[in-house]
Amino acid sequence: MSVFALIQGSLVKAPESRVSRQGNSFVMATLRVASGNESHYWRLFVFSESAQAELMRIGEGDSLACQGTPKFEIYRPADGEPRVSLSITVDHVLALRQPPKEKKPKAAALARSEKPAPDRSGLDNHRCDGSDPFGDKIPF
Repeated sequence: MSVFALIQGSLVKAPESRVSRQGNSFVMATLRVASGNESHYWRLFVFSESAQAELMRIGEGDSLACQGTPKFEIYRPADGEPRVSLSITVDHVLALRQPPKEKKPKAAALARSEKPAPDRSGLDNHRCDGSDPFGDKIPF
């Protein structure tokens, strides 16, 4: 039986690219998931190249959703209270908000803003001499 999870949160710090002992590259990150008044921290392990590329585009504090196989382990830290370690082997990553891009003024917009607007005060929608400028007769 397989179990999949979909979690959503914000990155605690920027993702790190690493290499395993077997020589496989992977990306590791920590995701903060808010639930009510408390937060849970998930460790993300990403082996898929496409998901690695998407995760590396995202920075600290950015929101994302990811899907994969969760792993829950109980450990006992130095203070003696048992805790649960949450991790997920991620298959898919989705940035929930694209990073803002720098807006540069386009050359055409700059050219328009520098030229004065032409004087169109004497122009009408029809010709004053009564001639048909398009040469087509309207049947009604």
